[in-house]
Amino acid sequence: MPSQVPAHDGKVLLVADQGVKPAEHMTASEVDAKVDDFYTGIGGAAFFRALATRFYELVSKDDLLPALFPVHDWTRHADRLAEHYLRIYGENDLTAAWDPRMHQAHAHMLISRDHRLRWLALMREAGTSLAAPEPYFTEFMTIMKIASGEMMAVSRGAAIARGQRFHWDGSPR
Repeated sequence: MPSQVPAHDGKVLLVADQGVKPAEHMTASEVDAKVDDFYTGIGGAAFFRALATRFYELVSKDDLLPALFPVHDWTRHADRLAEHYLRIYGENDLTAAWDPRMHQAHAHMLISRDHRLRWLALMREAGTSLAAPEPYFTEFMTIMKIASGEMMAVSRGAAIARGQRFHWDGSPR
């Protein structure tokens, strides 16, 4: 029996309900409702703006991550990250996840395993410091684990195209 095409476009992956699970059983309207519920539950635009601001405050004081940023305009970075989250969750626009500008921003650097783990740790610390509501923040962090892996892959693919060689953890070879 041929596999059926899901009734939605995959937006449900933006919200990890008790971990990332297949959602072929959900209709497009159910997926939209889930994303809307998530956005409201986590605190909407105010939460994502505060999260991005707090995250970049932490990055600015970190000893590892600032080196990845050619420009240390943390307010600008926070605004861009908040707008990215607002587009994905607030506008329910999954195309933002594949915005070429976002991929280009991550392609000029080689993101190591340590960079990714630190990014996740600082994002979790930012949410914790804001008393991010559960279970929404855990769902959000599940998606950030996936997204950060994708950005690490983008950076590594670009590095290989530039002729760079590196070990599995991203350290120079």
